[in-house]
Amino acid sequence: MKELRFAAAGDNCIDRYVSKGVARVGGNALNVAVHFAKAGQASAYFGAVGDDEDGAWTRETLLANGVNADHLEIRPEITAYTDIGHTASGDRQFLFEEFGASGAYFPSAAAVAALSRVDHIHFGLLNGTDRLHGLDGALTTRSIDCAVNDASSPMDVAFSSAGEDVSPETELSRLLNRGHKLVVVTRGAKGAIASRGGEIWSEDAERIEPLDTTGAGDTFIANFLVHWKRYGDVATALRKGIGAATATCLHYGGFPQDDRKIGRSPHSSD
Repeated sequence: MKELRFAAAGDNCIDRYVSKGVARVGGNALNVAVHFAKAGQASAYFGAVGDDEDGAWTRETLLANGVNADHLEIRPEITAYTDIGHTASGDRQFLFEEFGASGAYFPSAAAVAALSRVDHIHFGLLNGTDRLHGLDGALTTRSIDCAVNDASSPMDVAFSSAGEDVSPETELSRLLNRGHKLVVVTRGAKGAIASRGGEIWSEDAERIEPLDTTGAGDTFIANFLVHWKRYGDVATALRKGIGAATATCLHYGGFPQDDRKIGRSPHSSD
């Protein structure tokens, strides 16, 4: 079966597990790009890193995981990083975020032209997403992670998550009312729910003891999109996404990779 061409545009960062003194490459859009490739599809990442050791490490990691990095920009800034801690019960905590080169990224004209030639584009954290034009290729569909990017332009698929204070049905309605064609809302350990028009799908998650939930949502998004784009089957796409996200919760970081040692963060007492 012909592989499809997927792209993810937006954020990357170095995930620093400060209590363990180790770091891994991550970020919402980058994790999605890696999981597109792991799902057997052609994948490209569009974003920016600093002209530093972490930027070089990020590029090496993308290439090692089969992701095209031709449009990864190198800028004279620091590479983004996030300090991550965990509570006594194992819940993840974001302690500090430095957006660095990634925070100022916006696709160049050449990048926009390349994005218009893929089958599907996913947007992570990307300032100015609503200003993007010329992405209406004949086969191009678009998705967005509304948990990090609340751009108003209607998308083919919009993803979000429901915390304790918002019901998944309320979030579904909010995003459908904004014009998104298909909305998918994750519910953590409770699985995910999706809606398109008057149709609703729901899928439970397997009960596990998670080691680290970093990147689980990104894993879900990538695997959902690959199946949805290829087959148009929302129910099975939910199952594929949840199964892959469950596996991600059993290791540190958004995808398997070797740790790098870090010093203790000056931004945390963890």
